[in-house]
Amino acid sequence: MECPYCKAQNRDGVRYCGSCGKQIDPSTTTAVPAATPGNSGSIPRSLLAGSRLQGGRYLIRQVLGEGGMGTALLAQDMRLDGKLVVIKELLSEQTDPQKKQEEVRNFKREVSTLAHIDHPLVPNVTDHFQEGMRYFMVQEYVEGENLEQRLERTKQPMRERDALICASEVLDILEYLAQQTPPIVHRDIKPANIIIGAKDKRAHLVDFGIARADETKNVQRKQTSALGTPGYAPPEQYQGNADPRADLYALGATLHHILTNRDPRNFPPFIYPPLRSLNAQISPDTERILSRELVNDINQRYQSAIAMKQDIDSVLQNRFGIAGNSSSYTLSNSGAMGAIGKPTSTNTAVTPNSLSNPNLPPLSNQPTAVSPPPPPPSYSGSPPFMPPPNYYRPLNRQSNQPKQPKQRRTGWLPILLVLLLLVLVLGSAFGFLYIRNNSGHKNNNNDNSGGSSATQGPAIPNAIGVTKIGNEYIGISDGSFAFNAGNASNPYKQQAVNLFKANKSDPSATIPLFDEALQHTTNDAEALIYREDMRVISSGVPYVTFVVGAMVTGDSTLRGVGNDDLQGAYVAQKEYNDNGLLHGGVKVRLLIANSGSQTQYADQVAAQIVQLAKTDPTFVGVMGWPYSSRSLEVVKTLTQAGIPMVSQTSSSDDLTNISPYFFRVAPANKIQGIVGARYAEHTLNARNAVLFVDPTDSYSQSLGQDFAQQFQADGNQIVATEDYTRGNAASISARVADALSHHPDIIYFSGYASDIDTLISDPSSGTIPIMGGDALYELSGYPHGGRGGVGRLHFTTFAYPDEWNNLGYKPLPAFFTDYPNDFDPGRQHHQGSPYGFTRADNDVILSYDAMVALLKGADNALKTGKIKLAPADLEQGLKQISGTNGFQGVSGQITFGANGDPVNKAIVILHVSSGGPLQMEP
Repeated sequence: MECPYCKAQNRDGVRYCGSCGKQIDPSTTTAVPAATPGNSGSIPRSLLAGSRLQGGRYLIRQVLGEGGMGTALLAQDMRLDGKLVVIKELLSEQTDPQKKQEEVRNFKREVSTLAHIDHPLVPNVTDHFQEGMRYFMVQEYVEGENLEQRLERTKQPMRERDALICASEVLDILEYLAQQTPPIVHRDIKPANIIIGAKDKRAHLVDFGIARADETKNVQRKQTSALGTPGYAPPEQYQGNADPRADLYALGATLHHILTNRDPRNFPPFIYPPLRSLNAQISPDTERILSRELVNDINQRYQSAIAMKQDIDSVLQNRFGIAGNSSSYTLSNSGAMGAIGKPTSTNTAVTPNSLSNPNLPPLSNQPTAVSPPPPPPSYSGSPPFMPPPNYYRPLNRQSNQPKQPKQRRTGWLPILLVLLLLVLVLGSAFGFLYIRNNSGHKNNNNDNSGGSSATQGPAIPNAIGVTKIGNEYIGISDGSFAFNAGNASNPYKQQAVNLFKANKSDPSATIPLFDEALQHTTNDAEALIYREDMRVISSGVPYVTFVVGAMVTGDSTLRGVGNDDLQGAYVAQKEYNDNGLLHGGVKVRLLIANSGSQTQYADQVAAQIVQLAKTDPTFVGVMGWPYSSRSLEVVKTLTQAGIPMVSQTSSSDDLTNISPYFFRVAPANKIQGIVGARYAEHTLNARNAVLFVDPTDSYSQSLGQDFAQQFQADGNQIVATEDYTRGNAASISARVADALSHHPDIIYFSGYASDIDTLISDPSSGTIPIMGGDALYELSGYPHGGRGGVGRLHFTTFAYPDEWNNLGYKPLPAFFTDYPNDFDPGRQHHQGSPYGFTRADNDVILSYDAMVALLKGADNALKTGKIKLAPADLEQGLKQISGTNGFQGVSGQITFGANGDPVNKAIVILHVSSGGPLQMEP
């Protein structure tokens, strides 16, 4: 039978199309299978309003929404006088019988999981059944509004009081789920899955579509099919390592969303700006709670729902006068949360005590319900030698009941004594194991001043050390590991690092080997930094340590940027050390941190930097990262540890005001967008533009948006926006024809040099001018040449080596003399392009300025009389580089605003001439 709507073929007699789901026979009142097993080309769809199930018992009213595994339908149970219920139907697009059967098993598992949940804030399962090849589950209907609908309706953040009450109630549910054997993980906490009941005004948790009961034996198994919702799910959930703590993170992300109205799905994942930077009305206590919870390291977050709930309840009581009364999943019998009134003989509020007295265990509402703790399972993703997570310990519940008569409380004494004894025994056992394991850990690994080790697999390395991931080594080196080891004709660098690793007590012994290595490769910034470090350590003079965050491995573009970063940092280090520019003759030592080819590796390196801050008293701050995505990846981790960083070229608008510890010497994309739009209008005479943008990349998205806003504000038009994916040439080629069909005057390519090559090399793109931002200025960034169309290229950038000469500024900074002296001392070691030897590109210049900013910040702190600096001292020193206390950098005047951005920073516009070389616009 052919569907009259979509023309799909269906089995004779069916009344709903198996492809589009529309009713074929309007008189139908009962549901039949939507597809046959042999109909591999059809995709089942949900039922329509008016359909009936189970012989007419359930009447479908409307579709409520679709989730990862099915559709939720609002229906009436005609056997119960038309009572409203929710029916969830399994929907599958699988045509493979085995995969389809796996989805059916998952659906049945959800039914089984929910059927055993008995919590008043989780809808009960009342029925489940199968009709033909379709599977259904029936739940109680919670009438009300979910938090996402509330945000869409009000267009503003929730009040802190209301949001915390909601969070406290959800945490009560999560505590209950974690107490199940095995614990149940919801895996999809988000605003849309939290409904405020219209009758009881409580927060109800719905949609357990990817919830799982995590048995200990399955902990090692990857569960990548349960990824949750981007923006809310924590990093470990994408690695298949979710446990009950993952739901706490997702709830934290949900709270951040509803308190700021900043939808995390529209921003890079795992990045949450401080609450009060987005909503100044939020209390510092609530900001601290979310700052603790929204970190990537699972062991740094709250370890149990009850711990997080106690802190939230404390804020509710102390700030809003509201007693959290749902400290047990039985919810006591106290009704909704209410304001604390004068205590009476029948109602005494009990103060949540996790903030004021974390050692005092709260009492349970049900003394007869005490059960022994389940055995603590191990997690594959956790660091070695960590104590068991808190949520596996007995979670005693806090009472909000009136104080009982003395004779009734005496029954607690034996139980309390048994619990105390149990805690002492377990504490002693865990303490013994912890001490023994950590002792072995220290014996088997060097401390911060010891050797660097290459660790295979995902184990967390020490502050100094590297981890091999694929073919790359990710981590931090103090000269005992070479990220770029050289080749057989120049083995001296590798010999030098091996010697230092074997004997760190004599760093001067490595200097001749580094000298020999540099005779062969004069511009090897890694070797130059290590050699300078060895001189500093050997001198016996006090020094401060900085980490240079870069990409030293990866493709040629990344390695080129990484070498530029190291070169700029080295020139600054050498200038300051040779000329004694730091107050008191303090020297400068640099460590190299490599985040390699993948953005997510940067957070692992950031975790190492945090460890470094704890173990190396000379460490004060970070120079890096050059890419906005990397800076966004690390800024939260470093901020929470109080570590300042100065980025050389990260320009995403998302970084403006992101942290009091983040500074940058390149202006935000908004400035580039304004300058670029004006240049397109006045110089290129453009009135219609096509925008190429990668909506998933923070840099590309923000720069494209900034250009478009200014271009349109000036009365011009963006005639089309072409979405592409960074690193995917086909996604760019596929949009060229559509872009040209709009007859633009200019193409604005918001992206990177490695991707622009695809566009400028495409002969069909014609002669239309192409414009972009600073990321297009990368000398090694046109892998396929693109020379035929490169003459159409114009872009804004933050520095250009000929800028001083072109503008007639005198005298030139010492940088322009020091750079060739450092990297080509004999002026005879390079052939071809002078870049990297005698001529610095923009990345080198900006890295130099960023390093100098850090050194000037350190000098400001040293001038206060401090003998030893801490990261906090450097932060204060950097803040002094403001107003009239700025300095003249090579790329322009450097003065930091209150948001960490440079003030009135210069922008340069470059274009490629017909002959090929870059030229600066006047």
